[in-house]
This record gives sequence, structure tokens and C-alpha cells, in this order.
Amino acid sequence: MTRKNAQARRVEVLGETVRQIRERGMAALRVADVAEATGVSAALIIYHFETKEKLLAEALTYAAESDLRKLGRIMREAGTPASRVMAALEWYAPTGKARGWQLWVDAWSASMRDKVVANVLVNLQDQWTEAIASAIDEGVADGIFVTENSRDAATRLTSMLDGLAVRMLVHQDRIGRSELHAWLARQVNLELGGSVLIPSLTEGVDSIS
Repeated sequence: MTRKNAQARRVEVLGETVRQIRERGMAALRVADVAEATGVSAALIIYHFETKEKLLAEALTYAAESDLRKLGRIMREAGTPASRVMAALEWYAPTGKARGWQLWVDAWSASMRDKVVANVLVNLQDQWTEAIASAIDEGVADGIFVTENSRDAATRLTSMLDGLAVRMLVHQDRIGRSELHAWLARQVNLELGGSVLIPSLTEGVDSIS
């Protein structure tokens, strides 16, 4: 877009759009504000993205891809299947002020009226579910977990965290890291019928955002 490398400019616009969605919400976002912040014209953004709705959808996809890359790194670095499941769920979970969840809760609301946004969210959730279900399957094969359907189990575990995210954002609740860790360990044990050995958390860490 203009003299700057087109792909670099596109990434800059998408990143700024994500930032402004988090700060202002999807309904209040204006193409003109994104254009001003990135040093391009609003007309150029519309030329490349066609509509504000498509810009929002691509920005969500951009944010989702970043989240999924982070998930991949977290799960590669974890050891056992149980550690991978817990690591993925703890990173997915809302903690601290749950700022990162503002984007997705806002997108859930928009998806009730926007099929493009809805499709982005469905695709993101499918990839999260598959990643966690894959680790659960490894745990079943190792005799650590017991479940009839790993995808259903992953869906129920993430759904609990989705609901918790909404509660934290609406009621301004704060949940400490150690408390959330204990809740997750309990739910994983109940859901998967196993005995998950949870490593000790770093002392002195009350919450993560």
C-alpha cells in the first residue's frame, strides 16, 4: 500500500485495527482513525479491504493467527500431554484484567449480526479445539486421560473459560493465577478422569494479564 512494501503496510494497518478494537470496541472503530494512525488515507484502506466489515474480519483473523502461533510454541515447549493441555488452557484462560479477551468478547457480540466475523470465530475455535484435543488424545494413548471424545472434552474445557472471561469483563472480577491454576487442574481431572500432576507455580505471581 503506497511506497512502503504492500505486505508490511497491510500488517501495520491490521495491527492498528486490532489495537483500536481493543481500546474502543468494534462498533466505535472508524477507518479514518486507523488511516490517521498508520499514515495512509482512508480511501486507500477501503481500496485494499473494500469495506470496514472486511477490515474488521481480516483484523480478527490476523489476531487469531498470532494467538495460534503462540499456542503452537507453548505446546511444543511443554513436556507431557498433561503439561501441554494445562499450558494451553492456562494461556487461553482470562486472568488479571482479561484485557486480551475484550477483543474476542466484542467479536462474539458482532458475530450475531455479521456472518463474516462469525466464520472467523468458528475457524479460530476449531483450531484451538483441535490443538487441545490432539494433546488429550496423546494422554489417552499414554493412559493418563480417559475420555470417549477428546474434541467434546476440549470444547467443554474451553467453554468454561469462555464463560469465565465474560464474567471477568462484565463484573470486573479478578482471579489470581494460582487460583485459576487450581480450578483448571480440578476441571481437567473431572473431565478426563485422570490424575494430572501439576507443576508448582512461581511464588509471588498473583495474576497475569
